[in-house]
Amino acid sequence: MPLKVIVVGAGLGGLGAAIALNRAGHQVQVIEKSSFLNEVGAAIHVAPNATRILKAWQCNLDLLQPVQCETLQVWDAMGNHVRTPIVTEEQQRALKVDDEWVLTHRGRHPIVIPGNVGGKYPVTQYFLTTNPSKYVQDAEAGEVVLEDGTKYVADLIVGADGVHSRSVRAIARTDRGSVRTGQNCYRFLVPVEKMQDNPLTAKLLAKINLNGVHVFATRDRRLVMYPCRKGKLLNVAGIYPSTSETDTPGDAAWHNAGSVDQLLETFSGFSEELREMCRLAEDVKLWSLASRDPAPIFVRGKLALIGDAAHPMLPHQGQGAAQAFEDAAALAGVMTADTTVEQISQRLGLYNKLRYGHAVTVMMMSRTNDERRAEMLDELRRYVPDAEVPKDMFTYTWPSEPIKEAAQLVEAAMA
Repeated sequence: MPLKVIVVGAGLGGLGAAIALNRAGHQVQVIEKSSFLNEVGAAIHVAPNATRILKAWQCNLDLLQPVQCETLQVWDAMGNHVRTPIVTEEQQRALKVDDEWVLTHRGRHPIVIPGNVGGKYPVTQYFLTTNPSKYVQDAEAGEVVLEDGTKYVADLIVGADGVHSRSVRAIARTDRGSVRTGQNCYRFLVPVEKMQDNPLTAKLLAKINLNGVHVFATRDRRLVMYPCRKGKLLNVAGIYPSTSETDTPGDAAWHNAGSVDQLLETFSGFSEELREMCRLAEDVKLWSLASRDPAPIFVRGKLALIGDAAHPMLPHQGQGAAQAFEDAAALAGVMTADTTVEQISQRLGLYNKLRYGHAVTVMMMSRTNDERRAEMLDELRRYVPDAEVPKDMFTYTWPSEPIKEAAQLVEAAMA
């Protein structure tokens, strides 16, 4: 008999879990508070460890309207080249990885497009009129109860409700509300055609080429940019330290409006070409980079946490979506089609074993840039006592294969 599964949250991780569990042979319902009338966020990296999973789910990567990421380059604030940490082809050869690293607009992600399910049962999705942020969850009973009293009951609950997760309460037994990190992030898009028509920004484009990720940095702030939508849009993230409560948005939402004037003031020490690019910015958003401690364990009773609900990611390593997909793939991998209700607890233990140390390590490394990752070791060892700082994040993340590893764990457990 298929398991009855409820996924709380229809972001990339939640929809990924719905697809993966449905493909594994289970009946899935997704509940979500947003009607998604507006696209959430801007562009994202889809690293090889993520594209590997999407292809296994038979998602059509062409729907990404992707740009192949050929390189990662670092520049100073005046536009002088500093170093090239990654040439993708070289890194792929070194790691024996041939999966793509692509750059895409978040709203064009293939798992949000109908038809990319492929399982035996239809995935049903409910957009709630009541406020799901007030729901009560009973991890042992497999119940989700909304503010208006509506109750959902399932064999397995997947908490995919993000950094502001209420699901985590059912595991941590306390309110683990998000906390500000002292970092803010401007996010905006600039049409490439608009930049090509401007002499200053055309000069910038000619310098960097639209073939990868480019980081322009000072000691405490950076502009990270890369193309998406088949090279028609340039996505830019401007990360900087907040100096007071007045320059920090009121919450950690992606959609807080930002000001071009404030953006220009924040990056006033950058080159004329980069400031001109900021003047061309469209739909500027200001995001307070929030985090919180990871869940002490990712499972309890009939509940499993995935994505930011389990391990809130900051953007420094570009692994937020990829780690959520890995969680979803691992969870579906241990919940094989023949899993019985009696086996759920044991299988969730396998999921936690597979994901906890790896995901929390990536989470801690995501809190800062590469040059300062070693500073996170003591904090990381609070949760993963034998952890070490990865040699580099590409070597640590790109070869990950949670689908294969889940199958091996299940086979060993059944032996």
